[in-house]
Amino acid sequence: MLDYIASIFVRCLNILFFFVPISATLWLGRRLGSIAFFVNKKRRMVAYANLKAAFAKEKSPAELRKLTKKVYQNMVQTFVEILNLTKVDKKYAEHYVGLERFDRVQKAVDSGKGVIFLTAHFGDWELLSLKSAMVGLPILVLVREQKMKRLNGLLNRLRESKGCKVVRKGMETKQIIRALRSGEIVGILSDQDAGKKGTFVTFFGRPTSTHSGPVEMALHTGSIILPNFIVRTKGPYHKVFLEDYITLKDPADPDAVRDGVQQYMTLLEGFVRKYPEQWLWLHKRWKSTPVRTVLVLNDGKAGHLNQSLAVARAIQRARTTQGYRFDDTKIVTVDVKYKTKFARAVLLICARLASWRCHGRMWAMRACLEKPSYETLMKTYAEFVVSCGSATAPANIFMAKENDAKNVIIMKPSPILGARKFSLCIIPEHDRPAKRKNVVKTVLAPNLMSVEALRTNGDKLRGYAKTAKGNVVGVLIGGDNAEFALTPRIAEDLARELLEFAKKRDAELLVTTSRRTSVAVESVLKHMLKDDPRGKLLVIANEKNAPEVMPGILDISNIIVVSGESISMVSEAISSGKKTIAFSLEKRARGATKHERALESLADGGYLDIARAEELARSLEDALGRTQSAKKPDDDAKILEAVRRLI
Repeated sequence: MLDYIASIFVRCLNILFFFVPISATLWLGRRLGSIAFFVNKKRRMVAYANLKAAFAKEKSPAELRKLTKKVYQNMVQTFVEILNLTKVDKKYAEHYVGLERFDRVQKAVDSGKGVIFLTAHFGDWELLSLKSAMVGLPILVLVREQKMKRLNGLLNRLRESKGCKVVRKGMETKQIIRALRSGEIVGILSDQDAGKKGTFVTFFGRPTSTHSGPVEMALHTGSIILPNFIVRTKGPYHKVFLEDYITLKDPADPDAVRDGVQQYMTLLEGFVRKYPEQWLWLHKRWKSTPVRTVLVLNDGKAGHLNQSLAVARAIQRARTTQGYRFDDTKIVTVDVKYKTKFARAVLLICARLASWRCHGRMWAMRACLEKPSYETLMKTYAEFVVSCGSATAPANIFMAKENDAKNVIIMKPSPILGARKFSLCIIPEHDRPAKRKNVVKTVLAPNLMSVEALRTNGDKLRGYAKTAKGNVVGVLIGGDNAEFALTPRIAEDLARELLEFAKKRDAELLVTTSRRTSVAVESVLKHMLKDDPRGKLLVIANEKNAPEVMPGILDISNIIVVSGESISMVSEAISSGKKTIAFSLEKRARGATKHERALESLADGGYLDIARAEELARSLEDALGRTQSAKKPDDDAKILEAVRRLI
C-alpha cells in the first residue's frame, strides 16, 4: 500500500515539476533538505559521524554541522532533479551539463573494448548517465533494486526513457559481461560499504571495504575503466570530469584487483575532499572497517587513568574474539582540563541536557575546557569513549554525542547525570549501584594487572631487585587525599613493623611510593629502609620511577602491603592473586567514608586484611600462617563479557 501511494505521489510531482522552472524546484529541494536535516535523526547522526571520521583533524564541529546540512540539501536537490528527468533532452544536457575531456570517452569507445563508467553517489549521479545518452553514447546502468517495487519501476522507466538501459544488480550480471565483451558502455556506482568480504583499501586514512566487481569484470573482459564524477557547480549547472583510465595489472597478479580498487578510491577521495557536500555520507561507509578507536579521558589521576586503560584494553581483547587483530583497536588518551571549578560544574549541568542534537554544537565544551584540551578532543574521532570518575563524566557524554559513539564510565556517575547517559557503567559493589541492563557490578576497580603484565614486569624487576629469600613483602605506599592523611608518624610505624617482620621471618622488602607521597614521608622511609640489607628495593616515585616497578613488585612478592586510601592500588594488589593487607591512615573526614566502606566490603568478602600501621607485623604473621590461597574476584571476566555485548 505504501509502495502504491509513494509511486503515485512521485508521478504527480514528476508531472507538476515539468511545468515549474528547474531553478525553482531546486530552491524547494534545498529548503526540504534543511527540514530533513533537522528531523531525520538516524541518518543525520550517521552522516555527521562519517564526516567527523574523515575531517576531524581539519574541520571544527561547527563546520562539520554546516557541512552535514549541505549534504542534506544536495541530496534532496538530486532527488528533485530525478523528478525532473522528463525535462532532460539534448538541449537541456548541453545547457546545464558541461563535459571535461570528452576525448577520453571517444578514445575508449574507439578502442573496441568494453568501457566501464565507474562513478559514485556523488553530485547528481543520475544526470551523469543521461548526459552520456544525450551525446550519443547510450549506457547500460547497473542499479540496486529498491524495496518498493512500484516506485522502483517508475524510477527505472524515467531512466530508460532517456536512452539508458537498466540492469538490476545481482540479477543480470551476465548481461553486463556480454555487453562489455561486445564493446558497450556500462555505468556502475561503486562507493558503498561491501561488508567484511569486500576488498579493503585505504580511504581517508582508514581500511575501507569496497566492492571490487567493476575491477574484476574489467580484468575478466579486458575492458577499460574510466572513472568519472559529476559536480554541481551552481544550481542546475553541472560539470562532468573524466579522469585517467584505471591502470590494471596483469590478471594473474594477486594484487591486481586491490590495486585497481585503490586507484579508484584515491580518485574518489580527492573529489570528496574538494566537494565534500556532494557525496552521499548518509550510509555507514566504515561499517566493516576493522580499525576502531577508543578515546580514554584522563583527569590527571593515575588511578583513574589506569582503570580507564584497563577497560579500553578489555575492548581490545573483546574485539579479538570477533576475529580482529589486537592492533585493530587503537587507544588514544586525551587530558580533560577545566578552566575553573565553576566551569566544571557548568559542564556537568549542560551534560545532563545533552542530546543527539549536540553534535556540531560543542559550545559548552569550548566554554568550560582549557583551549588545548578542547581542541585536542575536537580533533579526535572515536567509536568508544571511556572515562573514570566524576570530573571526566560530562566530557564523556559530550564526546559520545559528538562522535555518535558508545561510552563507558567507571565508578558510579553523579545523580545529576544518572546511568542512562552511558552505554555501560562499571561500578564497584560498595557504591551500591542500581540494577540496570547497562550496569556491571564489580568487586574491585578495573586495573591493568593481568598475568602477562605481572610476569613480564616481574622478570624486568628481578634484574636489579636481586631477591633471594622465600618470603618477599611488596609495599605500595600512597599519600594524602581529601579523606585520609599519611603522616610521618604512620610511615615510621609502618617501616618499623616491616623491618621487625622481615628480621623475624628472614624476609625481604620491595617498597615503592607514589607521586602523592609527601616529602616528609619519603624522608622517613629513606632514613629507616634505605641502608637496611633487607630492603632490596626502595623506589621514590617523585625522584625516579619506572613502569615495571608496580607490577614487578606484585609479581615477585608473596604478600602485599598497601595503603588503604587508594582503591586503585588496593584493587591492583588483590588482582595480583597475592595475600593483601591494607593499612589504615589518619582519618580527616567525619563519619563513614566511601573508602572505608570499600575496604570493609573487601575484608568481609575475604579479599584482604585491614591493619593499623603499628600492628602490621602481627597481621603479616597471621597472613603468612594461613594455608589457603588468596581470594581473587572474577571481575575481568564480567567486564570482558559486558564490553563484548557493547561492541
